[in-house]
Parts: sequence; structure tokens; C-alpha cells
Amino acid sequence: MPRTNMSPSDFLSRLGLPTEFPAFFPPQLEQYRRSLAEAADTPDEFAVAQMLAVAATAAGGDVSASVQPGWYVRCNLFLAIISFKGTGKSTIADKANGPLIQREAELCEEAAQSMQEGLDGDDEEEDEDGSWSTGEYEDGDEDDEDGGRRSPRRRHVSSSTPCVVVNDVTGPALLQLLGDNRRQLLVHADELSALFIRNTGGTDRAMWCELHDGRRRRRARASSQSDSTTLTAPYVNVVGSIQPALVKLFYNNRGDDGLLDRLLLVGDGVAREAQWPKDADDPILNVAWSTAMERLLRIEHLAADAIGEQIESRFTAEALDVCKSLMGRLNNLAVVIGVPEAQRGIVKKLVQHAVKLALLHRVLRWAAGEFGDNGPLGDVEPQDAIAARDATLFFLGRWLVWRGELWGRGPTVLTGPLGLAQAPGDDPVLQSLATAAAGAQRGISIIERLVRLMRARGSQPVVLATLTAEQILPDVPLDELRSACGWMVDNGHATWLDADRRGIRLVQPAAQVECRQRGMISAAKERAR
Repeated sequence: MPRTNMSPSDFLSRLGLPTEFPAFFPPQLEQYRRSLAEAADTPDEFAVAQMLAVAATAAGGDVSASVQPGWYVRCNLFLAIISFKGTGKSTIADKANGPLIQREAELCEEAAQSMQEGLDGDDEEEDEDGSWSTGEYEDGDEDDEDGGRRSPRRRHVSSSTPCVVVNDVTGPALLQLLGDNRRQLLVHADELSALFIRNTGGTDRAMWCELHDGRRRRRARASSQSDSTTLTAPYVNVVGSIQPALVKLFYNNRGDDGLLDRLLLVGDGVAREAQWPKDADDPILNVAWSTAMERLLRIEHLAADAIGEQIESRFTAEALDVCKSLMGRLNNLAVVIGVPEAQRGIVKKLVQHAVKLALLHRVLRWAAGEFGDNGPLGDVEPQDAIAARDATLFFLGRWLVWRGELWGRGPTVLTGPLGLAQAPGDDPVLQSLATAAAGAQRGISIIERLVRLMRARGSQPVVLATLTAEQILPDVPLDELRSACGWMVDNGHATWLDADRRGIRLVQPAAQVECRQRGMISAAKERAR
């Protein structure tokens, strides 16, 4: 395949996709991200994954946004850092997770104090055996079946430990933790393979898919002695690492269930020469990160537009337009790249990531004090949607890097090929007709891919020789590209860049009618000659 000689970075650049994570965090937090990476000697994007996961966890499940009527999102994200061992990921995680660990300690202290107050407030009395218990009886029934007096039971005081970050968890235990810690939970796994990879004893992958989507879950197991648990709106974030060689095991044993598409991937798999970490630890930036996260952990108490400890933002019409244009661009790229129809669901998954990232961008701006110490969170604006769009395009690039087997197979036809109703057999006329139909279908496919590529690049003009050299359409020779461009020009959809017809520029929609008329007149003159 011609693209195999092209580096992933070159391929993404030629598609117009970012190869480095774009500016997403407020200025001081963006500086903190870079300082984290420099101090640990890791790529910048490793810090991105940790910071996004921590910020989404801190925002919690009480913050949501209405994308449009009936479509609500929250900030929870699943992120995977794909890298080799010993690349400094743990150093970044320890620093970024600091505010969450501190909050967990505070919650444990508050729970212990609350439990002690509950015990101190109980009216204790001595049982016949000399033990002490509260004055409440099980089910309110004071007598045993034989008429004897029943020993009173201590009033129920929750003994569950508050949890914000968990490193190793099974499926049933995770659901119990979510039941006890409804505001937020971060699953920070050093090796995601223990959670997700098939045939290694990992937990239920369908459960993780549903938790990512925030879907209602009812837990009821015959082996459990406890009551069933209903999670109406579970909120969990995931971040962890996995080695490059293990990524394919996410999905290749029993098919692709969409779990990998729910993960935002960082890391390009390129080994870097180890360098001495820079002395980049900045106390001012550390405080900025801690302060922002501490504010987020209390956003439902600080934001002016919180109602009943709930915050519901909404997408403005302009922000929604940005997201809709992103979907169009993603659809175009899927065709250009040749992503199989069975994997086109990645487009909708990426749009879901984008709206979550837009809300998170808004939340981070609030946390950084952009709207005042106690100002409202407000609506998701175009600025938030644009930042999310650019970040989503970066994550698409990383998905392409790690799903290389899905692209580069050439065009796929969504509506079925042009052709005969039945095989032509040995009839020479029908054989000739079938050949003509196949040629027409190929021409249509080339035009479609060319237009989608130009739209995905922002309708920038293309030079045919450059396009051929870039190998974005490796199976299309220069003469067929020129023929496709000629059809577009003749039909008023494009204009030649110069008299030598070395490239084309798409016509803007408002000018297409006039251009099409000029093209028809030009074609008529050409035929008259």
C-alpha cells in the first residue's frame, strides 16, 4: 500500500489534522501543562490526558449542558495514554491528581466526623449481656417469635469510605463505589489492559460502554447478599496507560464493540530519546492548578447559576453550528481516508466527545476565574466549541494512528455501484456496457473523494501534482484527477487556478450558479469549435 512509506505525522498533516494538541486550557493552566511535561520528560499530550481526566472528575456529575432539546451531556471522559514503560507517566499523574487526593482526604475526615457525631447522639443502653447498643429495634419489632425481648440494633451509620480516585477495581465493586460516591469518581489504572482487554479476565466491557454514556444501570446479582443498586446517572472518568503492542487486543478477539472509540487516545507510539528532566517545577503554576481544581470541586456551591446544587448550561446556536460543521468535516474525512462503513460510527463518537469537551472547556474557563470568583458558568459559546473542535480533530488523528488497518483501502460506495441488473454473461454488448458503468462509477468516486478532501481542508485550493505527491489519494493517477477536476469546472463547482490547469479552487455556494452558467457557455463554445 503506497501510504505505508508515509509517517503517521505526515499523513495527518496532509489531511489537515493537528499533530500536536492545540491550545485548550486557560493560559496559566496551559503553562502548567507544559511544565508538567518538561519536568517529567514526556510528550505534552501525556499531561493533556491526565489534566482532562482530573478536570472532568473535579467538575462532577452535577454539571451538565443541553446541546439541543433532549440531548444533555456531562464532562466525563475516558482517556488512554499509549506509550512504552518508563516514560514518566507516573510523575505527571502524581502531580495532576494532587487536588483530587486532597479532596478525598477531606471527604474521609468529614465522614469520620459525621459518623462520630451520629454515634455520640445515639441513646445507648446496656443489653442483658452487658453490651451497649442504640435504642432502635430491627424492623420496629421488639419481641422475638418466642415472646422474648429482642436485642436492639445499632442505628445504621454508613461505613462506606468516600472515594474520589481508585486504581484497581472490578465491575461489581465499581458500581458499589458509584452508588456511594455519586458526585464523581476517577478510575486511574496504571495498566488499562487489566480493565479492558478481552480474554484476560477483565470486567464487563458493556458495563464500561454504558458508564461512559452515563446510562442508567440496575445492579442485581444472585451471588450478592446486599440489595440491588440503581444508578440513575452514573458519573465516572477513566485514565490509564497501555503499551503500544497491546492496543490491538482491545478489540480483535471477539470483534469491535465500540469501547475503543469511547477512549480518547494520546501517544503516537514513537520512542523518544531519554533526556534529563528540566527543572520546570513552578510553584505559581502548581498553585494555579490546585486552586482551579479546588474551585471545580465546589462549583455547584460557588457558581451563581447553580440551582439546588445543580448547574445546567446550554449550547448557544453559534456553538451548535460549530459542532455541526465538525460533523460534516468528519464525514468527509471518513470517505477520503476510506474508513469502512462498519467503522463509520467513529464520527458520532467523536461528535459526542466534542460536545463534552466544549462543556469542559467552559468549565475550565470558570475554574480559572474568567467569569469572576462566584460568577455564573453561563452558556457554552463558540469559543468553547472551537477549542473542542480542534481538540477532537487531534484525537481523530490519534485514532487513525492506532487503527491503521481501517484506512487506506480505497473508496467505498455507500449507495451501491452503477451497473447492470444482472451479470453480462458472454454478451459483448452487455460486457461493454458493464465496463462503461464501472468507469463511470470510478469517476464519480474520485470526484466525491476530491471534494470531500477539499471540504475537510477548509475548501483550500489544491495543486494536482502536489496532491499526487502527497499520496492522500494513492490509487488515483494524475490524468484521472485532472479529468475529475475538469468535470467540476465544467459544471460550475470549481475554477482552474491558472491557464495551465494545474489545480482547482472550489466555488463558494453563492457564486456557483453564475459559475455554472459560465461553464456551460464555455463548454458550448468548445463544442462549437
